[in-house]
Amino acid sequence: YMKMENNQKFAFTKMNYILLGVGVILIIVGLFLMQGGGSTDLNVHLKEEMFGFRRITLAPILIMSGFIINIFAILYSPKVK
Repeated sequence: YMKMENNQKFAFTKMNYILLGVGVILIIVGLFLMQGGGSTDLNVHLKEEMFGFRRITLAPILIMSGFIINIFAILYSPKVK
């Protein structure tokens, strides 16, 4: 049998998990902002609802920033003192 060393380190630290959580939350919020309810009159509400700032600009920025934060969280390793 092999003995397990007590000084083994985990791959992720607490900071990695916090960053991963923030990234996942940003992705989820972005997806919720991108979705929207149906409209009864497409001609009147098409520009306001379908092509609004929230769906076209804000939601993709949140989603992409969430993915970037998740990549950074996976690659992040604290400096050893």
